[in-house]
Amino acid sequence: MFKTKRLMILLGIFGFLLVGCKDNSKTENAADDASLSRTKNDTDNTSSSKTKKKTGAYATITFDDGRRTIEMEARSQQGILSLPTKFEGNMTDYKIIVIIELKDSEPLQNKIYEKGAYLSISNMKGKIPLDEKYQSNHNKSEDGKRGHAEIKITSISKTHAEGTFSGTLYSKSHRKATIEGKFITKRMECLPLM
Repeated sequence: MFKTKRLMILLGIFGFLLVGCKDNSKTENAADDASLSRTKNDTDNTSSSKTKKKTGAYATITFDDGRRTIEMEARSQQGILSLPTKFEGNMTDYKIIVIIELKDSEPLQNKIYEKGAYLSISNMKGKIPLDEKYQSNHNKSEDGKRGHAEIKITSISKTHAEGTFSGTLYSKSHRKATIEGKFITKRMECLPLM
């Protein structure tokens, strides 16, 4: 009985926290599941949509085989600036998701970061268009070389972060992808509980 009561209190607190969080990110056309990913030198995977809005954010991903490049226009972005020393963001075209993370010992400012920078790309669902996840820090090349990420913050405040990113990412099977792009993210904020 006591454990059930404790669990109900914790669930109630968690519910209040979820209700109190407000999403201030620029999510445009979130209900429209059409993709803006384009593959060069292969086929055009662009789905048509009645209303295609651009957020200004993008990623260009080139794979080691040299035959495939994906140009992703972000249709949805979110970011968390929970601490002055940490930024977490993601952007997606509803097929691929790019995760951008930055942690530093000092408050983040307008500059280039390599230490503490992390990038990853993966599918939102299934195995198309990517057949595996690529990461800058966790996977290695066949000769043991780690990936690398660089994040350049061009504008940051308590409410938004903007900048560019680039990196070399590897999959678990040691395949290589290079990425470069731009992010423009408004933070998600939690409203105080009453």
